[in-house]
Amino acid sequence: MKSCIPVRALFLALTITLLAACSTTSLTSRWNDPQYQGPALSKILVIGIFKDDTRRRQFEQEFSQLITQGERTGIASYSEMPDLKNADEKEEVLEVVNKTGADGVLIVTFQGVSKEQREVPPTVDYVPTMGFGYGMYSYYGMGYSTVYRPGYTVTDKIVRLDIKLFDVKTEKMVWAGKSESFNPSSAQSVIKELAKLVIDDMKKSGIVK
Repeated sequence: MKSCIPVRALFLALTITLLAACSTTSLTSRWNDPQYQGPALSKILVIGIFKDDTRRRQFEQEFSQLITQGERTGIASYSEMPDLKNADEKEEVLEVVNKTGADGVLIVTFQGVSKEQREVPPTVDYVPTMGFGYGMYSYYGMGYSTVYRPGYTVTDKIVRLDIKLFDVKTEKMVWAGKSESFNPSSAQSVIKELAKLVIDDMKKSGIVK
């Protein structure tokens, strides 16, 4: 069978399909205080609310390292507050804030993991065949064969987090957001993608340096 479908279009379609299967993190909602006048926060205490203490330490350590850049510093709270039960007491948190000199407190709460199913419809791929016209300048003469791929069901894994940033001076929330990570390959990939999204948005809003 002959077809005029260009190889470049076929390659692009396959690339899009592969990218869709990769893990992605996005902010499903975000908010910043429009009345916040600064100064931009530069020393941020990171508190991770996770059921598992090991995950909490991993998150805080890696996220605070990603925050630290230029004039901006991130501080993992577990180094000063190993037991989060004390985080319910305002005095305990203020003690850590004063000790570290933080001007901002970032609280990230693990909302849970859910699994959702979706149907992937059947597809027909056009595969170029070797023979007449196979060459850099002769795409018009290339032959194609078809490959049918049946539909199937995919189970997506979705990790949800809630993020809030507070200004120590006023004790008011100045930024908030919710994130979803689809089919994450690792905890590190979630942290890295989330940190970039959150920090970039806060910088654009003038809330952090």
